[in-house]
Amino acid sequence: MTAVRLSDYALIGNSRAAALVSNKGSIDWCCLPRFDSSSIFAALLDSKQGGSFSVAPSKPYKSDQKYLPDTNVLETCFRTEDGEIRLLDAFTAMSEEEKAAALFPDHEILRIVEGISGTVQMRLVFAPRTNYGKNAPHLANYGKLGIRFSWKENIYTLLSTLNPEEIKVTPDAHGLAEAGFLVKPGEHIIFSLSYSGQSPAVLPELKITGWKRFQQTISYWRNWVGKCHYQGLYKEQVKRSALVLKLLAYAPSGAIIAAPTTSLPEKLGGERNWDYRYCWLRDASFTTRVLVSLGFEDEAHAYMNWILHATQLTRPELQVVYSVFGNASLKEEKLDWLAGYKGSRPVRIGNGADGQFQLDVYGEVLDAVYTYAPLVEDFDRNTRKFVLGLGEIICKRWNQPDNGIWEVRTTCIHHTHSKVMAWVGLDRLIKLSEKYQWKEAPLEKYYQVASCIHNEIENLGYNSALKSYTRELGGNTLDASLLILSLVGYCSSLSPRMISTIRLIYERLSKNNLVYRYRGTNDGLEGDEGSFGICSFWLAENLAKSGQLQNAITVFETMLHHASPTGLLSEEIDPESGELLGNYPQGFTHIGLINAALSINEAHQKEEMMR
Repeated sequence: MTAVRLSDYALIGNSRAAALVSNKGSIDWCCLPRFDSSSIFAALLDSKQGGSFSVAPSKPYKSDQKYLPDTNVLETCFRTEDGEIRLLDAFTAMSEEEKAAALFPDHEILRIVEGISGTVQMRLVFAPRTNYGKNAPHLANYGKLGIRFSWKENIYTLLSTLNPEEIKVTPDAHGLAEAGFLVKPGEHIIFSLSYSGQSPAVLPELKITGWKRFQQTISYWRNWVGKCHYQGLYKEQVKRSALVLKLLAYAPSGAIIAAPTTSLPEKLGGERNWDYRYCWLRDASFTTRVLVSLGFEDEAHAYMNWILHATQLTRPELQVVYSVFGNASLKEEKLDWLAGYKGSRPVRIGNGADGQFQLDVYGEVLDAVYTYAPLVEDFDRNTRKFVLGLGEIICKRWNQPDNGIWEVRTTCIHHTHSKVMAWVGLDRLIKLSEKYQWKEAPLEKYYQVASCIHNEIENLGYNSALKSYTRELGGNTLDASLLILSLVGYCSSLSPRMISTIRLIYERLSKNNLVYRYRGTNDGLEGDEGSFGICSFWLAENLAKSGQLQNAITVFETMLHHASPTGLLSEEIDPESGELLGNYPQGFTHIGLINAALSINEAHQKEEMMR
């Protein structure tokens, strides 16, 4: 049975693939071998057809979830009338030295059942489904060599420390294996689901080395998060968000995806269901700021290298979204055979935003390069050519309408936020060119165009009657993206125009201290959506920077209150019910959490110094 709410799920992964595990002990979403591969478990999107992998007590129970401290290893505790057990879940993760010392499959999910007290009857139900739940694979029982199925060139194997005859493959139905087993205090039962894209497949040994791999996984995560420099307010929430971002990173390329899921609705029953298993350049600026600020230099290098690689095929122009390997074509399709999360259809794969024009991404990438610059002495010729090419595109196209940061699927307009980011791009190019003395940079042209953009924003992007910057030039509506003007250095949070903009957005776009992207705007889609996570964190940042620390803390802690028990946040939140909405967990939201915590901590320290 699938969990009722998104907050009932936690994420495990290995920076290549990920899975959502419910507090009922069921893996209800997992795509292998990559984030954007077809799913083998998709009960999250269709409890009857999607497929799942459940390990839970046979009798009624109460359960709760948490991560082991400073790890992405999940613990689900079950309490029954007969006793208590805990289920430990993780993708195997090891250091490069440990990998070199042993053979291992491409991916392995370890599930360890540990008896705490009493004797508890447990039940295993293994029901994989290939091609997003469309097909039930044939399960072959190889005894001690496990239960196996294949999909295309891929091989999946379920192993366990149970006696082989205890797991039964249902003969009259494909794709179902079940087992009942008892767990006593101190006893460990280990399950391993492995994936191999090669032949012969590598089968992980369990009885001798399974527990060792699990301990290596714990050490891996603690060693990684131990590199975090941050020691201020909300330290634990910042570390958890950093661990989420690491799960969303695709190690082979350095990419960071938006979320590990597709088609989780922005409003239950609505059509705002999108595939977020890709990489948005929109996120580049704030992502780089987080990686550099927290001290994750290896990830910053890898992320910047991915940006340079991913954009090769589309240069000098940028696309809105790319795959983890830089694929620029992400055909959007509907999967009609899936019912959707809580009946929210359609279920989509791919993303049509790949064909949109977003002016703001040029500024976001250039700001990312500028933020990254302190980590390198200089940039090579190819990188220099790339960033200067972005400047040329800004100079040519800054006065054209675009789809905007929210990828609105109606007519393109002149978004104020997009113009601001175009100005940011040229501002960063000027600073980079002067710092590194790039003689080929047309500085005079950059200064001239940046001045034109600034004048246009101040003359047309600010509504004097409304006393606020506006969603579009010459307009009279608000948009939460305007909150980033001060966060990217276009203006100060203390400037009169920005103070009044912050106040108006707080008054008109927030509900119960949660901020909507916009209200009453035709975005080409039916129905409404929830409040947008990162927008609330942008508001908190601005409040902190403008001397309203207590209000900032209120908005920030409102978001924390709505996080899942394991500290995860989705893209959106329903301000009325508090239910998490949209794809989950959402990297952009956790990036916003970290940046807001840094700003609140800085404001707090300033107040302490003044006392």
